[in-house]
Amino acid sequence: MSLLSRTLPRASAPVRRAAADETGGIGIYGLFVFATIACVVGLSMDVANAYKVKSEMQVAVDAAAHAALVTRFRDGRVKAIDNAVATGRQDLSSSGAQSAIQATDVVFGHWNTDTATFTPDPASTEAVMVVARRSKARGNAVSTFVTSFVGLTNWEVTAAAVAETYRPSCLREGFVADKGVDIQSNNGFAAGFCIHSNTGIKINSNNTFEAGTIVSMPSVDNLQTPTSGFRTNNGLLDALRESFYKIRILNRITEITAALDSGDPSGLRNYSAGGPSGSHAYLTTSGVVNVTVSGGVLDPAQLTKGRIHRLVCSGTVKMMQDATYTQVAILSPCPIQFATGTKFEDVLLVTKSTATDSFKGPSGTGGTKMNFGKDDDCRDGGGVQVVTPGGIKLAAGLNAYGAQFLAAGDIQFAANADGIEGISLVAGGRIDGTSNMSMGFCGSGYADNFEVDYYRLAY
Repeated sequence: MSLLSRTLPRASAPVRRAAADETGGIGIYGLFVFATIACVVGLSMDVANAYKVKSEMQVAVDAAAHAALVTRFRDGRVKAIDNAVATGRQDLSSSGAQSAIQATDVVFGHWNTDTATFTPDPASTEAVMVVARRSKARGNAVSTFVTSFVGLTNWEVTAAAVAETYRPSCLREGFVADKGVDIQSNNGFAAGFCIHSNTGIKINSNNTFEAGTIVSMPSVDNLQTPTSGFRTNNGLLDALRESFYKIRILNRITEITAALDSGDPSGLRNYSAGGPSGSHAYLTTSGVVNVTVSGGVLDPAQLTKGRIHRLVCSGTVKMMQDATYTQVAILSPCPIQFATGTKFEDVLLVTKSTATDSFKGPSGTGGTKMNFGKDDDCRDGGGVQVVTPGGIKLAAGLNAYGAQFLAAGDIQFAANADGIEGISLVAGGRIDGTSNMSMGFCGSGYADNFEVDYYRLAY
């Protein structure tokens, strides 16, 4: 007999039977399983609530960033921040959320798409970052439920958004129409040039679209071509895109007109590509000069460089043939008719006429071409803007060098148009072009063009 067996007393029979009895063991196991499930369910409830709060905060900062940029341009930085905070808080409903977005959480600056980095700059109007915080430091951390029993009483949740401004290249150079675009034959479009319609595009045969050209509409099903359209329109298939633009600049025609009427050149700069300090610099004098058009013809000798001129007229105003108009703004209540050989450089032409031909080209196809803009290889300056609440009809013989035509109605132009050094046609109606056009893309030299910012979330 071993020493152990000699020193330990032998258990009695009842004790041995009790130790071997497994009755009720599953109940103890069930308690452990229940406790485990309760912890997992409780943790999932806390995590799910944190994600719900974060989703709500993300919606709020997205809306706040957009509101900040929209307000920044017209009302300044302080009002933009106030509007961003107010807008963001409208989407924050849970307890403690109202302090998640504060004025210091709205920061203007610059967004680098390539590196995905944001650089603060209080003077910037290009981008804004908005951050929402639920934290212990702010006393608004997200409370927990089950996990609070093990000491985790709250979550700290953060959401951020970066919004930036951009200006679609199609609205800077190209043909953009809310209704249809109709292009005939034997036209050439250089890389970068854009043809867009919010309705549909009709293209005839024997046109050339260089690589990098854009032909866009909401659905490519809205493209009309002959049966041989892709075979006889070189590059068209590769140029096709699907997109939609709300053509917001057309809504600014009334405000552009009002700025001229008031004699305030700075008002124009709110809608120009160059911004407050970089557009229409040739308009150096405030105020309006009234000019009476006698005999129906406007002589450039009647105009003073650097000034805004309001025409006094009773019928269509004709521009003088082979004359040069430069460094002036002209506001006319009457339709304007261009003449062959006329040149415009650093000129803003605006009419209040709503006629379908409120701007029209000379009758016939002979004579020297009209020149809109300075032939300067896409340099800044020398551009021309033609703005109307009506329509534009231009006959053959058009040269455009950094020229922009804005019409609430239709734009029609005939053969032999040359926009190889920059042209922009923006119409609230249709754009109809004929044949033998050459259209190019500059990418620069458009400080005087009228544009408005578009907004998108960058992060």
